[in-house]
Amino acid sequence: MRRKTLRIGITGLTFDAAHYTPGVKEECLNLHGHTFRVDVEVEGPLGPDGMVMDFSALKEAVRRVLEPWDHALVVPEGEASRIELEGPFKVKLKIIKAPAATTEHMALAIAEELHAALGLPVRVRVWEGEGKYAEAEAR
Repeated sequence: MRRKTLRIGITGLTFDAAHYTPGVKEECLNLHGHTFRVDVEVEGPLGPDGMVMDFSALKEAVRRVLEPWDHALVVPEGEASRIELEGPFKVKLKIIKAPAATTEHMALAIAEELHAALGLPVRVRVWEGEGKYAEAEAR
């Protein structure tokens, strides 16, 4: 019997984070935040239990990966040593291995982190507000 490969997914998980980007508009360089929505799809063989993986296990794995991103300032690795913030607040940095903290690079980093955690091919869609998203895959 041929093994079947299927895709399953979950949608609508969120995290709040700040970033700055070298965008077309000068205002993108301002430190600003979003509620990012994350949709995840995983691919794998149909197991003996009739599932690729349990939805609740997938949701928990995604939550664990997203926790360091939540309420963090996302910073590209090459600029992390240049960040200086002080005031009556805490600073939580999420440093990514990328040249910029764009939604595209964030999607790629999350996809790679989920792939490492699950050992399955993943597709991640990260929404930066309504109607704008970046999608990345890690295999």
